[in-house]
Amino acid sequence: MKQNTLATLLVGCLLLTGSLGATAAPTDRLITQQDAARHGLDRAWFTQIRIDPGRSRVSHVRLFEGTGLLPDVLFVQTDQAMVHALDAETGQTLWARAVGSRAQPTMPVGANAELVGVLNGSRLYLLDRSNGRILWERRVTGVPADGPVLTDKYVFVPTIGGLVLAYPIEKEQLEEEEEVVLPSKANAPATNEPEPTGSEPSQAKPAPPKKVEEPYRPFALKQQSLDPLTCVSFGQITSQPIFTLEDKKNQYLAWSTTRGLFVGYVDLRRQSEFAVTYQLRTHSEIVTQPTYLPPRTSEANIEGLIFSASKDGEVHAISATRGAAIWTYAIGQPVVEPIIPIKDRVYVATELGDFYCLDAATGTTHWSTGNVGQFIAASQQNVYVADRAGQLRVLDAASGARIDALYASDLPIKFRNLWTDRIYLATPTGLIQCLHETAQDEPLRHRKAGVIQVEAATGEEFIPAGQPSKPEEKPGAKPAPSGENPFEAPAAGADNPFE
Repeated sequence: MKQNTLATLLVGCLLLTGSLGATAAPTDRLITQQDAARHGLDRAWFTQIRIDPGRSRVSHVRLFEGTGLLPDVLFVQTDQAMVHALDAETGQTLWARAVGSRAQPTMPVGANAELVGVLNGSRLYLLDRSNGRILWERRVTGVPADGPVLTDKYVFVPTIGGLVLAYPIEKEQLEEEEEVVLPSKANAPATNEPEPTGSEPSQAKPAPPKKVEEPYRPFALKQQSLDPLTCVSFGQITSQPIFTLEDKKNQYLAWSTTRGLFVGYVDLRRQSEFAVTYQLRTHSEIVTQPTYLPPRTSEANIEGLIFSASKDGEVHAISATRGAAIWTYAIGQPVVEPIIPIKDRVYVATELGDFYCLDAATGTTHWSTGNVGQFIAASQQNVYVADRAGQLRVLDAASGARIDALYASDLPIKFRNLWTDRIYLATPTGLIQCLHETAQDEPLRHRKAGVIQVEAATGEEFIPAGQPSKPEEKPGAKPAPSGENPFEAPAAGADNPFE
């Protein structure tokens, strides 16, 4: 009898504990309009993506700017192979689709003006960016190391072992297809998911009606079975590659490995050559994705800069196509976050929490501060970061002084926005929120959308190196002398440490 009574009490305690645990479990929290307004912000929209919170979690968030008919799109992926495309300015769901097998890992998406690339396991899918329709699928050679990158002519796939594959993209118009009018932002399909517990009704920012609805013409992709172009680099690839620019001859791609930074090119004239242009060898591995700062002028021979950092704390600025070292800044702390170039500034967050604002052209320090874990976004006057506890902090862009702070530790997914001033926050269970400064109704764009095109070098024929080479050793951190323009091509006969 005593044993039965004791068992009953134990069961009751367990049930009570489970009930209290369920009641005390954290719920997805919305930043209210009143709370946002107290910090000079407006909650532009929020939405709950379709997700089973008991089985699935948000795995990747990516932003791609709109071109032509298509808006800025925020892609939200889950670990169950779901891809959600949200209008980045209104929060409306444009489409949602399962791509591949739930049992296989899905890498971060890549996109161009018309297509979305998805790697699920060893399968590569190309989707119509406007509606999520799968246009092309094939098995890739080797094991993918990270997500794909798309240009208008190729989809590039990094693989374990240092190989980068280039699959050609060839579009064909569907015959006798009716023109389709893309849904406006005002009547785009909204999610019908239940609201987060204790939250306000789902809200999406209304968009002004378009003057004229332009037709969208469906297209298909040729199902080519040709072997991909292959580029060999050294070490293991540690991040998703980036497309930088193209000139009249080549398209350029950059990626990081455990052996340094590599930049490769595809010859657009022969379309049969994919090789390394140059390699930046570092004393320790690079685990961050490289970033690219486009040129601010249309003059010939202006190519922009590629930024990268190694785990030993060296930040490198390199000319995008020729490999000339512009400056190196030795921080002395591990850097595991991508370098953030915004106009004429570069922001660097270290693993130990120090945060630096450097001049993009010279590498000199404008200011630094501490207790920062991640860059989030930047406006004209402010820089938004997350501190090491996950709080949203507002820094003065001119001095780095702390202006304000907003509680956001319970919103652990904070998107790193290099392109606009929008602040995107998310939870693992799929609640997405967008904030911006109250006066900034239209997004502040830090760079122009679309492919960066520059003129090929004049007066000399640029011949990519046939094999990566080691740069000269240079003592210390020596930025370019004041007055030099790091965006200009090297003078004829000038030493190039990458040759």
